[in-house]
Amino acid sequence: MSEGCMVMEFSDSMLTLDKQQIDNLQLKKFAQRHSMLKEHDLSIAMMVTSREVFNTLSQLVPCVGCRRSVERLFTQLVESGNPALDPLSIGAKGILTLSHSCMSDAAKLYTLFYVCGAKLSGMIEAIPKSKKNKRCQLHSLDTHKPKPLGGNWMDIWEVMSQECRDEVVLIDSNFLLETLENYLRKHRFCTDCKNKVLRAYNILIGDLDCSTEKGYCAALYEGLRCCPHERHIHVCCETDFIAHLLGRAEPEFAGGYERRERHAKTIDIAQEEVLTCLGIHLYERLHRIWQKLRAEEQTWQMLFYLGVDALRKSFEIISVREDKMTYLRRPDLSTDLTPASAHPAVAKVADAYAKAVDCQDNLKSPCSWLQNLAESLEISRGAAVSGF
Repeated sequence: MSEGCMVMEFSDSMLTLDKQQIDNLQLKKFAQRHSMLKEHDLSIAMMVTSREVFNTLSQLVPCVGCRRSVERLFTQLVESGNPALDPLSIGAKGILTLSHSCMSDAAKLYTLFYVCGAKLSGMIEAIPKSKKNKRCQLHSLDTHKPKPLGGNWMDIWEVMSQECRDEVVLIDSNFLLETLENYLRKHRFCTDCKNKVLRAYNILIGDLDCSTEKGYCAALYEGLRCCPHERHIHVCCETDFIAHLLGRAEPEFAGGYERRERHAKTIDIAQEEVLTCLGIHLYERLHRIWQKLRAEEQTWQMLFYLGVDALRKSFEIISVREDKMTYLRRPDLSTDLTPASAHPAVAKVADAYAKAVDCQDNLKSPCSWLQNLAESLEISRGAAVSGF
């Protein structure tokens, strides 16, 4: 069977929040800062590079598996152009930005930055990690060992399309045989009983005529259909039937069966053992799907919140820069200055800023440069006031 492609859908209600979650006073202050920015400056603020996102990723996320998954998803979105992070988007050059409708709405932007964005650290801290290697459970090196699914398999099953369900219950007979042989070794079946179980398996896949087997029970294999030429088995897709098969397998993962010698003296008991192995195979397959689903959801959340965090920092830096420049343009400050209407230090910094505005590279990577500029403006303002 070819490897399937998993399609995931995430909630689009990220910005639909209870009004009680929003601090109206802080929102008002934010709206004032937002209104001070020109559209061009706001657009520049809402652009961050992959380096800025990945720097935060390396600082906050200890699990190497999570980091690689986030980097992989980022690259996939660059190549595909898929709007999976809406209202965030990633351009062909790896620039993370925000939709115009969101960046132009102060309330939405505040909600994104300070309500949704506040979940980043809590989300990362809540992920269980190994004390030994800092890997999360979903990227642990022993994740190949299935654990009890409990009701989780039903959650997975219910969201699958019919096409996906049909793919899950199409069992390659060679893979089932591998599961069966592991099961026979684990439970130390004697030679005679082992042969009985293998005969029951051969009946299921159509390699042996059931009419020659005394004690064969056709009812046990109801809901199963083999295709000898394609070497696979079709399992009935009804939920109750799947639940019954998984119920046979669950004790294997819950510790209900010890490693002890088991027997299958009759062919019908051997059929029961084959059905148990079929349940184990389905159980392991659903566990892998569940694990992949959870890992991708976790990766998406990380990239989304990291992107929001990077955009928030960029906005705050541009906003601070605008505050400083607004202060320097104050009429009362200008009238107190010399006829040249500028202290040399102020003029020098203002000159540097004017040149920098023309340099898009500085504005597209503003973090360190704008912080230094803001500090220079503060120093220069102090020099200008004290000098007169």
